[in-house]
Amino acid sequence: MGVITSQEAQAPRTQVFHAQLIAEVPKQHMFAQLTALSPDISRLSPADADVFRNAFQREEICYANSWLYLLRSTRDDQGGFGYKFVGNETLMGIGYRNNTLYLVHPIGNGRFTAMRDLVCELRSRIQSPIILKKIDQELYEYLSSTNLFQANADGSTLFEEEAFPEHILSLPHLYSSDVGLYCQSSPFIRKVRQFEKSSMKLLAKTDISDIESHPGFHRLFGPNPDKYKSYLQIIREAISQRPSDGTYKVCVYYDEDAIIHGLYISELLEERRMGLYCAVSSKSSRGITEWMDYDFFQQLFHDGIDALYLGGSETQGVHAYVKKLFPIVPPYLMRPMEMYCHNEELPCLNGNVAD
Repeated sequence: MGVITSQEAQAPRTQVFHAQLIAEVPKQHMFAQLTALSPDISRLSPADADVFRNAFQREEICYANSWLYLLRSTRDDQGGFGYKFVGNETLMGIGYRNNTLYLVHPIGNGRFTAMRDLVCELRSRIQSPIILKKIDQELYEYLSSTNLFQANADGSTLFEEEAFPEHILSLPHLYSSDVGLYCQSSPFIRKVRQFEKSSMKLLAKTDISDIESHPGFHRLFGPNPDKYKSYLQIIREAISQRPSDGTYKVCVYYDEDAIIHGLYISELLEERRMGLYCAVSSKSSRGITEWMDYDFFQQLFHDGIDALYLGGSETQGVHAYVKKLFPIVPPYLMRPMEMYCHNEELPCLNGNVAD
């Protein structure tokens, strides 16, 4: 996640794989290759939610211990379901998009040998770049010792939201009466107050059953169709659940003409702790994003949520904005890894990786 320790293996730098230099593998061919590699790989489906949630409960809490995060991080180019690896005391998600293979948040006691064996098999048979997402510290150190991975790639966009580190909002620290940081003047709060003085008024609703047909919805995602596709499964999962279930907190913001200006979706990670997995804004008015953030976070605080896990940021601009929210650093460290170039000789294929 951008923080490099002295414990990393100092493998020699090689040319980084770039997706645009590799012939694209059709989705159906990739699925056939993955399932041929291991009987533990299969298509992800809504029926897998409980399997992963039960496994997440046995792990230390973190942003990636979320069904919504898994859905988004394993999506394909059209926003459809990805794949999963379930076996050998290991669970992980697998995604393939933009001609890049993503192995997502491996968990379980068997993740060390399972990851080592899988990545060696993948690299020997698949030409696409391979990115590991949300790797915990122990697994990170183990995989670094194989000299197969580099921790970061200058100018690479393949790490997506892990380009910048994760943050957490301590909601009591922000909203407590009189002493909360959001009771004090700051650039963020000044934007909130500025919007409150404008003529524009927003109404917050929790019903998103027909949200995709409402005016303004697609403008939330700007001119980039991939942004909408990246949230597609999250939105449809939230629509499929009863509001009273308590697993998700959903809020959509409309103006007086019933035009959508914001959509927020969070998931309960454990008691009094949630993760934020969708926060999109029309940015149609000065201060509107800050006001909706402030309002949604305050709703969570009033619902009894103490900590809101924000995850990482994909761009410097988003990272700089998050820093204005007075976040704190998580007590854990998750980082991405990228496999070295395919034409380099792999230690694991020569029997040089110790068990």
